[in-house]
Amino acid sequence: MSVRLDCPLCAAMVVDGADDLAPGACASCGARYEGGEGSAPDAVQAALVAFGADALDAAAVTDAVFRLTPAESAQKGVAITSDARDDFYRWWLFVRTGGDGDAVAVLSAL
Repeated sequence: MSVRLDCPLCAAMVVDGADDLAPGACASCGARYEGGEGSAPDAVQAALVAFGADALDAAAVTDAVFRLTPAESAQKGVAITSDARDDFYRWWLFVRTGGDGDAVAVLSAL
């Protein structure tokens, strides 16, 4: 199976040709990506747990992220995208935290 994932915040290719995909970070902009689930809401829920932000309402975060324009996503440092693969794709939440590394603050600001 061939998997490709591009960063929705900086458009850099994150992974191309992998057999599978695990959470990680964009080498270009440093945004962490988590999720890897078959639906956007499930991916956001998994990402919130991984980011230590599981007290946030996953449905509200999912809705807020999908309402952002690409420019707003880049400004706020949060975006959601799906990978491309030979079978059913998976969803990933990207969060760029800058120097402080506080994904909870970035997600709470939505």
